[in-house]
Amino acid sequence: MKEVILSPFRNCEAHLKIVPDTMEFRGKTYHFLNHYYVCDESGEEFTDEATGEINFAQVYNQYREENNIPFVNEIIKFRQDCQLSKADMGRLLGFGENQYYRYELGEVPSPSNGRLMRTLIDNRTALVCAIKGSSIKESNKEKSLSALNKLTATEGEESTIFNLLFPVKPGIYNGYAITSVNKVRQMILYFLEHMNVGYKTALNKLMFYADFLMYKEHGVGISGLSYSALPYGNVPNNFKILYGIFNEVDEIDAEKPYFRPLTACDKSVFDENEIRVLENVAGKMANQSSSTLSETNHAEDAWLKYKHDTKLLVPFSEAFSLRAL
Repeated sequence: MKEVILSPFRNCEAHLKIVPDTMEFRGKTYHFLNHYYVCDESGEEFTDEATGEINFAQVYNQYREENNIPFVNEIIKFRQDCQLSKADMGRLLGFGENQYYRYELGEVPSPSNGRLMRTLIDNRTALVCAIKGSSIKESNKEKSLSALNKLTATEGEESTIFNLLFPVKPGIYNGYAITSVNKVRQMILYFLEHMNVGYKTALNKLMFYADFLMYKEHGVGISGLSYSALPYGNVPNNFKILYGIFNEVDEIDAEKPYFRPLTACDKSVFDENEIRVLENVAGKMANQSSSTLSETNHAEDAWLKYKHDTKLLVPFSEAFSLRAL
């Protein structure tokens, strides 16, 4: 979101303010960082679509985590994995098409509906049984069950290792994002394609800025990775192992080792907001040297406040204090 916009009240500017605040949601008080604009001349306070989105996202994220309710990206991925229409997913869950569709648009499910979806997302056996016993048309059942069988077969060693090393459950330490092996892979490939030389230190910073900028603007990260603060700046947790997982990335063992991509990035795994964030970060930072990126990163609260303990994970709430972007 923009730091300065035109005020709707006067012919002047309005500046963004971010202050700690509380919001009531479903009978409970939640703490969040309130984003709003103040008109320079009248002093009137107001929000726009972007600030409203990020304010509610912070509160909804906490409620979903507290009640183990799936996040929007999990709900959409769940339906896509099942290869079901919104209407059929509504039938499967017993919600109705319109109710289910509102969940994909961001409406927060009730705890009971959320628990049902969580059970089926986390338990493949229960999901298969639910599909077989549902009122979905038989041909659509067969298509869905076949897709799930193929998905199970392709969830091999790479995914198993990845899930052991990196957090899977969305939370404040991974930007409430699904930890996606393929999104991490494609982010790495995307930045390597845009970098002059794919040095690890610089790549770490680009990954950090992309995830945190996405959270700053939309209340959710991209990769699902967590980050810590090391002497050279913020890095993905277990980054020394991370890049070696992917066969599409080759490490050149020269005097100064660097990475090169062995295949092109598949941008189709990203949505429009994610693409815009990746383009923003790459356009402003991908050509900078590792030392310059480290200096830039060392000015961020996400590094300054956590550098004393390399075992600490940086909460994504620090995204709202980003200075470079």
